[in-house]
Amino acid sequence: MLNKFSLLLSFSILASCAGPSVVRFQSTPPDAVVSIVDTNGIVTPIGKTPLVSNESDIYRGGRHSQIQIKKENFKVQEIVLMKSPMGGETSVNVQLVQEEVIAASNDQTAVQEKIASALARASGMIQAKQYVEAEAVMSNFVEQYPTISVGYDYLGNLNYLQKKFSRALKFYKKALSLNPQNAERRNIVEKLELITKNDSSEGVAQ
Repeated sequence: MLNKFSLLLSFSILASCAGPSVVRFQSTPPDAVVSIVDTNGIVTPIGKTPLVSNESDIYRGGRHSQIQIKKENFKVQEIVLMKSPMGGETSVNVQLVQEEVIAASNDQTAVQEKIASALARASGMIQAKQYVEAEAVMSNFVEQYPTISVGYDYLGNLNYLQKKFSRALKFYKKALSLNPQNAERRNIVEKLELITKNDSSEGVAQ
């Protein structure tokens, strides 16, 4: 039941380490309207999928952004994107679900709302640099939803921001094990493996 929601959110902090800082939106089916929702609830469309947008247009000076993806006769998807500390390209891949399917899944919708709320809360704490509090929220999250990769992504990102690269690598690897097809996350793991290997070598040399 939760695997679909993991797919919708797992991209939130995944980015390759090279190339322009852009966010690439794709949906199945395509031609879904992508909009930014500001803190006052105002929805501003920025284009239709497939869409490539500059990172600065998505985050607008902040570290996270609420995105709405909407297509007629499909359930509206509202997601929280968190800006990657490593820059590069972030990929958003959304599988839209038809309305008649959603009508029979009220329980799943309630779970999704809880997940989105927890992620939005953690994103706000990260933006305020309340890293300890955010890590507590996400540690509780992975206890409740251990099969959702985005929880481990957030924990990896939190530790990366605090330069705790070994811990960050552990969480990113867990996320990768849950969603091994994600190339962007694999790039992050490879980059951190190189960083931690170099740090270890320097420590031995000293």
